[in-house]
Amino acid sequence: MKTFMKAAAVAVAVVVTGCGGGDKAVVPQASAAQQAVRKPVGVRAVTPATQLEASVLKATGSVRSKQSATLSAQASGTLTRVSVDVGDTVKRGQVLAQLDTSNARIAVNQARASKAAADAALDGATSEVERTRVLARSGSLPRASLDKAEVGFRQAQAQAQQAAAALDSAQESVRDATLTAPFDGVITSKSRNQGDYVSPGTAIFGLVNTQALEVRAPVPESLVDRVSVGTVVKGTLNPSGAPFEAKVKSLGATIDEQTRTVEVLAEVLPPKDAGARLRAGALVELDFSSVAASDNAPEQAGLFLPTQAVNARGQQGFVWVVQDGKAQRRDVKVERVLPGFVRVVQGLGSADRVVADASLPLQDGTALQVVQ
Repeated sequence: MKTFMKAAAVAVAVVVTGCGGGDKAVVPQASAAQQAVRKPVGVRAVTPATQLEASVLKATGSVRSKQSATLSAQASGTLTRVSVDVGDTVKRGQVLAQLDTSNARIAVNQARASKAAADAALDGATSEVERTRVLARSGSLPRASLDKAEVGFRQAQAQAQQAAAALDSAQESVRDATLTAPFDGVITSKSRNQGDYVSPGTAIFGLVNTQALEVRAPVPESLVDRVSVGTVVKGTLNPSGAPFEAKVKSLGATIDEQTRTVEVLAEVLPPKDAGARLRAGALVELDFSSVAASDNAPEQAGLFLPTQAVNARGQQGFVWVVQDGKAQRRDVKVERVLPGFVRVVQGLGSADRVVADASLPLQDGTALQVVQ
């Protein structure tokens, strides 16, 4: 009996010890979970801007030449002379390359001889038809003879015209063997050298007019309506920051659905001094802040937030305001002014601190810790 009681006591002690161990393992876990719930969420906070920065009224664009061309061979043959190289400045009409014209000149001589023969035949047919007409009017020749002379005259005319066309074609082939510059510019590429055989369509040179430049820039749709053809805007060259001016010459007729921008083309104006030296392909920034200011645009005044800080559909939405260290949902009314920015029309004050990312899974009362 004593043995049984001791065993029972040991069993009870083991059970009690086991339960105690379980309690010690579970309680800390529950405590950790509760502490995790209470742990503040780290967020970035922003204060609404009362005026748009000048940087958001700028558009990045690229410089391109208004005149550029790929010059190709117009005839078949071997290049007997290449007169220019990459980087050379050329004038309109300047000879850039020459093809072998031996066969073309032979063809010209043959065509010239054929035309001379056809012209002589036409002269003979003209004399014959005129004489036949005189005799036919006097009744000395039958009508059939006159008809025959008329037919011979028309045939001689057609042959003379055909010979003239053949001569023009042969002479054009000689001209096609000479490649000339269609406008002033700089040679930017050369793909063939003296001795290479080329055929019609073979690219030989790239030519760019470096004096006639324009800027192509995608401008936000909310800003482009204030820009008009003839507007002069200031620009800077990246990365040097050298200034220049450009005059708007055309506005795109459509809006890019992805970027919500409109293509603007502006002609680069001649520099007033040594200024920026622009090259085709360079990146530049066009500053439209002066355009907005001159128009007294209301979008420059108000309360502005990055679009990421607002959860909105259309004009209705909400933001998370940091209030006494906790999240507070605030309904707002907004309007989009520029890509990346909205203006808060209603529901927010200039001193309110707003969570920078409205997509965070927050609730009213969530503890927040503002971090930089």
